[in-house]
Amino acid sequence: MPRTAKLTDLDAVRSIISQLSFFGGVTDAQLATICRRLELWILEAGEVVFKTGDEPRYVYIVKSGKIDLQLAEKSMIIHKHDLQVGECCGEASLMSMHKHTTTAIAAVDSEVMVLSRNALIGLEHEDIHLFALLMMNLARELARRLYLTDGMLIDATAKKSSGH
Repeated sequence: MPRTAKLTDLDAVRSIISQLSFFGGVTDAQLATICRRLELWILEAGEVVFKTGDEPRYVYIVKSGKIDLQLAEKSMIIHKHDLQVGECCGEASLMSMHKHTTTAIAAVDSEVMVLSRNALIGLEHEDIHLFALLMMNLARELARRLYLTDGMLIDATAKKSSGH
């Protein structure tokens, strides 16, 4: 279980989250609203952030360190991506309300800022315009990922049919 701590370096937090497409187009005041809702998790290398099949509860943003995303199928583990500082995960599962399809593990000692589902839903009542902007940003990011995934599927199918 990760340790939690207060976010104290708000300038660093703002500089990280302002670079994420999920938070694109937000004003400084809206960014401050988001920062107030973030929690900080401190993870040791090898610590599990979430596992395949877990219920989604957070959006995870890497503040320091590195998080390894893995896909597991039976006895095969596929390295999907190393999340670096300023990258996030969990938002697709959170919004689709489907269990996580990947496992996230701290590759090194890391700090992860988390935005809970409840905090996100609270924005709907506090600032509907911010909530709508975040949902639009999320839809755009998921569309980009779908486009990339379609390209990978086409490439893999082409390689398989050509015998490579």
